[in-house]
Amino acid sequence: TAAEEYYNNGEYRRSNRLLEQLVPAYRGKPQAERLVYFFADSYFQTGNYYLASYKFESFIKSFPKSQKQEEASFFAAKSHYMMSPNYSLDQEETNKAIEKLQIFMNNYPKSNFTEECNRLISELQNKIEKKEFEIAKQYYTIYDYRAAIKSLDNFIAEFVGSIFREEALY
Repeated sequence: TAAEEYYNNGEYRRSNRLLEQLVPAYRGKPQAERLVYFFADSYFQTGNYYLASYKFESFIKSFPKSQKQEEASFFAAKSHYMMSPNYSLDQEETNKAIEKLQIFMNNYPKSNFTEECNRLISELQNKIEKKEFEIAKQYYTIYDYRAAIKSLDNFIAEFVGSIFREEALY
């Protein structure tokens, strides 16, 4: 009761600490589904996206007939989106986030989260485009014009509808 009260009042860290102790005790009981969902969401709400993703995916596997299945799938995918780093860093997590969001959209095509998923995927793709454009532009900055031409041609061919297309052509 206290863990749920903390959760409902927005005190996710306090709720999380209690749920961490309660969840193992309720395994196999009817209350487990609610507690595990609260536990996963408390990680998401506190910004611990790695654990949130893991816990939501665990929830999906543990409770395949749950009414919260769609919501848990979305938040598992959104956790990966939240872990996506700045465009200047390695974009492996960004690619993983796009993949997870696309899987969610394939599994739940008529979801209430579809519009948000499309927006998130678009943001992630723009981040990847910006990374690739900045790499290509770097050759120009260091006066390696042959490499710049080749790199920018490859960028234009790979990202046809990019917002950086005009600048790349220039």
